[in-house]
Amino acid sequence: MRTNQRIRKRFWQIVGELSVRKAPKLFGLFDPAPGKLPKLTRKWRDKKVAILSGLVEQGNLPALRRWVNKSTEKAEVRFGGRVPKNDKAIVVKDSLIARGHQHRHLVYVSFGRRRRCLKVGRSDNGLDRIANQWSQYYFRDARRVAVYFPNKRKTRMLPALECALTHLFPPFHSYQKPSKRKYAQKCLACQQIKFVERTLRKLFPA
Repeated sequence: MRTNQRIRKRFWQIVGELSVRKAPKLFGLFDPAPGKLPKLTRKWRDKKVAILSGLVEQGNLPALRRWVNKSTEKAEVRFGGRVPKNDKAIVVKDSLIARGHQHRHLVYVSFGRRRRCLKVGRSDNGLDRIANQWSQYYFRDARRVAVYFPNKRKTRMLPALECALTHLFPPFHSYQKPSKRKYAQKCLACQQIKFVERTLRKLFPA
């Protein structure tokens, strides 16, 4: 993972904090700390692990953006002020069909005001899934909808594509996490985040 100097420096700074709490006497030989260092507790460790996971996610964003651009075809629909809220999902379907996009597998991202992401979702049923959600707030309140069509290995890569777009465009409601399939392609960022979390909990048990 290639990342900027700020993220790399912060990452190793936090790993150093974990190491100091795990072996305070060892680090205190050459740099004695004033007073007694607090113990390595599970709550404190998990808080630091969460920060490190966020740094890993930030470091992977450029690579995810390149992968999405290379692996998909993007189509976008913008709404004018005269489009009724209940018709926006239907407008997305009709507009993309008119452009020749009648693919079965896709991932959609809806955006509201101030470029706020409202929803990231996927469909194995083509544009009908979007049209069937015409009453949902993430289409009624949308200013634009971007739809991504995978170029190859459509079924396997669809969950990874949805996950990658969730990293790139975090939904307004953070509880909306993409579902995963057992034998599907995994998101690069999630692979590295899982590796970092597993390794740190093994190195710094609490």
